[in-house]
Amino acid sequence: MNKKTLAVLGGLVMLCGCAVDRIDPLKIPLNFTPDPRNAAQIGSLQCGSIGQVQVTDARTDKVLGERVHESKPLKAQVTTDSDVAQWVQTGIQGVMNQNGIRLGTGPTLEVSVDSLHTLETVWHRAGYDARISMVAKIHNSAGKMCWNETVQGRGGNYGYAGNTLNYQETVNEALANATLSMLQSSTFKDALCQCAN
Repeated sequence: MNKKTLAVLGGLVMLCGCAVDRIDPLKIPLNFTPDPRNAAQIGSLQCGSIGQVQVTDARTDKVLGERVHESKPLKAQVTTDSDVAQWVQTGIQGVMNQNGIRLGTGPTLEVSVDSLHTLETVWHRAGYDARISMVAKIHNSAGKMCWNETVQGRGGNYGYAGNTLNYQETVNEALANATLSMLQSSTFKDALCQCAN
């Protein structure tokens, strides 16, 4: 073999040596951290107060997601021991706070988490994707329903395989995007006023 062929083969060996050849299950703790980029994103508010946010985890599949290899038949589950409802409540309240919606008086926001799913695609590094779907309702103290809508969000990331921070950033982005989509809705803003009493 000539030197050029040896150099190419050597590079391929080094490249293959860096690729992931095993995928293990992961358990990821959920921890919502507000992103400064989500502040002041919803525009003006005539009524900017909510009495409380109540969240339930209605997912039938409690597995958080899966890890798959780009070119090999390798896969593993991703799970969490964290309280998903508490994580969602913290995230929604955090994004509301960033956008001037106060907690304390006003209607109740009820949120049901229907699905939360992550997908990590692994090779040398990993691509991360997360999607969340929630049903959100606003009602007043007498139980009158003023608003009901399904909201969805998606997050993406790239980095080292199996990285907890990459997972947290990805699911947090999905939750923040779903929350912003809800808060930016004109029907949501109207319901805050309609259900204020």
